[in-house]
Order: sequence, then C-alpha cells, then structure tokens
Amino acid sequence: MNDLFSRMIPRAPALLALLALASCGADKIVPPCPPVRIDNATAVLTKFKDGAAQDMANMEYRAELVGYKGQCTFKDDRVELSMDIDFAFEPGPAAGGATKVPYFVAIPQFYPRAEGKRVLEFAAPSGKGAQRVREANITTVIPLKKDEPAASYDVYIGLQLTQQQLDYNRAHPAR
Repeated sequence: MNDLFSRMIPRAPALLALLALASCGADKIVPPCPPVRIDNATAVLTKFKDGAAQDMANMEYRAELVGYKGQCTFKDDRVELSMDIDFAFEPGPAAGGATKVPYFVAIPQFYPRAEGKRVLEFAAPSGKGAQRVREANITTVIPLKKDEPAASYDVYIGLQLTQQQLDYNRAHPAR
C-alpha cells in the first residue's frame, strides 16, 4: 500500500490540473487565428517625384509598415480578422501637400478573385519629421467551409508598390 501511495504522489499535480480543466465548463476550444505576415519586400515605400531620379533630394516621402495587432472572431461559416496596423511616415525634401499612402491586405488563397487583395490608403500626417500613423479596425472576412481551420489561410499586409518601387526596395534592402 505504501508503494502505491508513493507512486501516486508525483502524479497528483497532473491529476488535479486535469480535474480543474474538466470542471471549467468550456464548451468549445477556440481555434487559432489565421497567421498575419508583413511582406518584407513591400514593408517600405520610398516615393520619389514622378519622372525624377531616385535620389534622396527627390524623395517625397518614406513610409514603413512597422507592426500590427489583431484579433479574430469566429462565426458559423467565417472568421473575422480585425487589425490595427502601424506605419512610420517621414516626409522627404521634395514633399508636396496632402498625401495618401496605399497599403494592402491580401489572402493569396483567394487570388485572383477580388477577395484576394484589398488596397486601402492612409492619410499621411502633415508636418516635419518622422511620425507614426495607426490604421484602426481594418477588418477582413474569410469564409470557411465546414471543419476548415482559419489557420490554413495566410494573410499578408504591406505597402502597395509600383514595379519601380519594388525594384528600388530589392536594390536597397531595409536595414
């Protein structure tokens, strides 16, 4: 009997934890949200004056996607992903007036359908020097088939670049 008791003592914490979990009354396990990734190739946008040389003297602005935070809500046939996306914005020597900076939220599994990519814009702050911009409550809805996990969908966010801007990023990788 002492031998049985000594074998049970190391297992007691695990049994207690299991009993506590069983009594929680949780009806459902919450599945993981879809992974959100910042596309490195499109995380920075350096905008030069149209037709001008790609020289810092001709830079209108530089924008960078610096982070996000989000949450998802599961419905019967879909998951709703809501994000706050943070950008850094710095006007350049050739800055003009009001500026709208394009960015995207993409789900490659839906490409080339319209649900595959949404292009949005944020209003750049006026003033000198680097500033932060937060785009709040950007919502994306992903329809799900029965028993399909939301985590099987990839969500990418980035700045919407022209081919020339993408080439510039590849030739001048961010530090």
